Amino acid sequence: MKAMTRRGNGEGSIVQLKDGSWRGAFRFDGEDGRPGRKYLRGRTQTDVRRKLREAQRQVAQGVVTDGTMTLAKWLDHWLSTVVDGRVGSDNTRLNYKQICEVHLKPALGKLRLDKLTPEQVDGFLKAKAAEGLGRSHVGRMRSILADALRHAERRGLVARNAGALSVMPKTDAPAERQSLTPAQARALLAAAEGERLEALVVVGGSVGLRPGELTGVLWSDIDLEASPPVLTVSGSMKRRPRTSGKGYELKRGAVKRSKDGRRTVALPPRAVAALKAHRARQRHEKLAAGPLWDDQGLVFASEVGTPVDPSHLRRVFARIAKRAGLEGGFPYLLRHTAVSLLLDDGASIEEVADLLGDDPRTLYRYYRHKVRPVADVGLRMERVLGGS
Repeated sequence: MKAMTRRGNGEGSIVQLKDGSWRGAFRFDGEDGRPGRKYLRGRTQTDVRRKLREAQRQVAQGVVTDGTMTLAKWLDHWLSTVVDGRVGSDNTRLNYKQICEVHLKPALGKLRLDKLTPEQVDGFLKAKAAEGLGRSHVGRMRSILADALRHAERRGLVARNAGALSVMPKTDAPAERQSLTPAQARALLAAAEGERLEALVVVGGSVGLRPGELTGVLWSDIDLEASPPVLTVSGSMKRRPRTSGKGYELKRGAVKRSKDGRRTVALPPRAVAALKAHRARQRHEKLAAGPLWDDQGLVFASEVGTPVDPSHLRRVFARIAKRAGLEGGFPYLLRHTAVSLLLDDGASIEEVADLLGDDPRTLYRYYRHKVRPVADVGLRMERVLGGS
């Protein structure tokens, strides 16, 4: 072993071993406050010097690399550095954090990052499936864990990705998301009559806006006097973590898929009539609220002008759906129904994709459902085979 190469204070040391390779080492304060020492090896002195700089940078960011780091500590680092820097959507970042805080950290957080095994992850996923969580929810947990460990693997903190090597357990398939038949859609509209948010149901069912787009519509986005009357989707209501304290707040942000998501759609007569009635109702609410009215220009607002909370919207929609004889109603059902009924009526997938501001492949994969109890397209074969 050759003599150790001296470096500046705090920079660590590098030494060449008998086999010709190089080893570096540096000291730092471990996660438990006690001094730690990290060793790194490489084929050349330059390789080791680069690894030393990277390891020291990680320590400076709070990433302990002496083998004492827990999965919980790593997830905190991953959320604050990787996710916050890579993910643009506040809702997505909030979802990542909730999955980590509610599921991953309580079950696996105390385990050492470098000792986590695929079998431990298998057990975690199996337990979540046994709790009755759907396949998509359990799969989301596995995907987020694998993503976090992939970053740890690139940093040399784990030898293998236990999340990616885990196996998805069998889960009870959740109820299939189906759209409404024409008769059910008419029943839903009838059940919404007289509701304060009746116009939201009518507009959502007519042009397939996402719930966040519906609650983010501004009166300045609507021109009911145009020919035909139009609505421009210019923004979407989003949940964002509060800057101080726990929970979230509602803020209007950019539409999803901003390139295609921002769009102008023509409104059918039923939607126009519902919006005019809604506007008159809102004027009365504004007068009744007086100085309490917070005018944010929202079409579908609370009784004091503030954004409609998603949980409130879900409760209102579930009540309307139950009145219509439908079980398990959820706001996104309006979008699913608009896609399925328009396609069934002969609209092209491109036309519907333009209306909904989405990719045609997404509509086929997630939104298009069978709306006829009997597949009668085979009756056309009589005309084909008959030569008429």
